Amino acid sequence: AMDEYKGSTFTISNLGMFGVETFDPIINQPDAGILGVCAVQDELDMDEEGKIFKKQVMRISFTFDHRLIDGAVAAKFELAIKELLEDPMRILL
Repeated sequence: AMDEYKGSTFTISNLGMFGVETFDPIINQPDAGILGVCAVQDELDMDEEGKIFKKQVMRISFTFDHRLIDGAVAAKFELAIKELLEDPMRILL
């Protein structure tokens, strides 16, 4: 029932500050979703020319209530968060 979702919010859970590299946050009702922020890690990668380089990676995990949010919409939201974190100046544009 719609009354079950009154006061629904969105939560951000940051376990990255404790060095947690990945986790799956659990929704507390009546939240619509929760975004998990993990620790920043150094990883090695290879470019198109075969050169190895170090990069920093921070994983995020989005858990949402499918009764309120469609999976495709949730995926687009997570992509938008990723793009803003990779290029924070876009927030101002």
